Amino acid sequence: MEQEERDEEKRALEALLGLEDLAEKKIKIFSRLLMDTGIAKQMEELSLRHEKRKEELAIFLGQKPKKKAEQKCEENK
Repeated sequence: MEQEERDEEKRALEALLGLEDLAEKKIKIFSRLLMDTGIAKQMEELSLRHEKRKEELAIFLGQKPKKKAEQKCEENK
């Protein structure tokens, strides 16, 4: 029973990790489309906060946080 609960919690955290990754990417793209530099800067800062949470979740889950170069290679696949 405990193992099932741990597995369920792990799946939930992995789902959250995926959502943080998606939020970071979408906000980063959106920030580049904005004409208002002040709002664009705020969006970029928000993207960095999502990236930090994503790294913390990866560490918590026992995964190695991906570096920028590794992420770009995967995105280009």
